[in-house]
Amino acid sequence: MSADLISRDPHLKRLLDEGFELEMRELVLLLVHSVPYVKRDKSLGRGTLVCTLSLDTQGLTSTPQTDHTMWFTGETPCHRDGTPMTNIIHNSNEATVGSDIKVYHYFSSKPEGTGQYANIYDKVVTYESHLGAAARSHDKTANARTGVTLASAEDDSPFAIPDSASARYGIVIANRKLKGRIAIIGLGGTGAYLLDLAAKTRVAEIHIYDDDQLLNHNLFRSPGAPELALAKNFPRKVDYYAALYARIHKGVKPHATRVKADNIDEFAGYDFVFVCVDKGSSRRVIAEGLVRLGIPFVDTGIGLGLDDNTLDGCARATFIAPGTPWAEVATHLSFGDDDEEADVYGTEIQTAELNALNAIMAIMRWKRWLTFYRDERNERNATYMIEGNNITNRGA
Repeated sequence: MSADLISRDPHLKRLLDEGFELEMRELVLLLVHSVPYVKRDKSLGRGTLVCTLSLDTQGLTSTPQTDHTMWFTGETPCHRDGTPMTNIIHNSNEATVGSDIKVYHYFSSKPEGTGQYANIYDKVVTYESHLGAAARSHDKTANARTGVTLASAEDDSPFAIPDSASARYGIVIANRKLKGRIAIIGLGGTGAYLLDLAAKTRVAEIHIYDDDQLLNHNLFRSPGAPELALAKNFPRKVDYYAALYARIHKGVKPHATRVKADNIDEFAGYDFVFVCVDKGSSRRVIAEGLVRLGIPFVDTGIGLGLDDNTLDGCARATFIAPGTPWAEVATHLSFGDDDEEADVYGTEIQTAELNALNAIMAIMRWKRWLTFYRDERNERNATYMIEGNNITNRGA
């Protein structure tokens, strides 16, 4: 995909055609190698310019580029006389860009007028001119246009569009902790929001399980506006959502089946499971199987009641780590379909915002389990109470 972007994008292709040594990393990091510059001792060196590409909705470099800065991997670049280029050097702090690119200088040179470069070609040429002009005053042949063609590293991204956010916000390494294969059981409301959130992570595969059809009322507690062309003829929920989210994530796998005792063993291949079911008997079968298989999971639940036309209730997210004794699991989860305890999380009323909140609670717990987020509580159970607008945490 990196080489494909260069070939499709007119501004990157122009740079390549002129002989710049271009390399793409992680789809949105552009490296321009062999850029000549003057060192402090007035000798010449070559370094690498690095920048995060600003992309448009088509996945091509945006016009204009919203970021005017560049990083540099070489020594301190200087003018002809060996004095540092403080006119473009914002700082000279060592940093890591992306997952492993070491840089030593951060440049800032805004073009006149709007302060934005019209395109990535203009940006690269301008920065090369800053460094290269000084070098060419010593050696007229010093030029970044070497004509050398580099093989761009293919990214292992599961995304169907370039992930410009990770590099832009400096969370590439943290995002790579979110990997492997996960499953979501139940897409009635909370599960759909979970899919929306999970599809924006780097997990390789997201397997979704539900044997129900998509009905009109489901669309009022699912993320985004409905895609009517996909929703016609009452498709299975998993087929609808798999087609919808294929636009952003290539690893969404639909399973139009109900999870039961006779198929729970296929979950042995997953790294994490989200359970979003509303029947206690189904919850028991799933929980027993996942505990036996040693698969970590979060079980979600919502309970809403209507009194005098006012809703009150709670949303719960319960985390079960591998090796948790069954007796301990049973103290946190309700498995009855008709008893009074089950009514707390089994009422039919659900709303989009509570489904969304429940999904956020679950996805945050998963991310803290993987150390994407800092975790100082390691709670087993978290419950949001509407009336008090608070979340209570319980340990083991």
